[in-house]
Amino acid sequence: MHWREPMADFLGTLEGYLSTIVQSPVYLLLTVGAISVLMLVIVLHHIHKIHGEDIYIHQPWGANWKGR
Repeated sequence: MHWREPMADFLGTLEGYLSTIVQSPVYLLLTVGAISVLMLVIVLHHIHKIHGEDIYIHQPWGANWKGR
């Protein structure tokens, strides 16, 4: 068994998947939808993380900031 075989198998699987996507628009739409949902989940996770952080106020603005 050669150490490059798993990578070759992965590339063959990827090639087969991409050829299936090109042949069927349903798979293309499902793939685009899955990527869109993944991106949305990542963005929402970052927004949630930002809301949990303390507010940083630059000092020249912070001197006059009254918490409004």
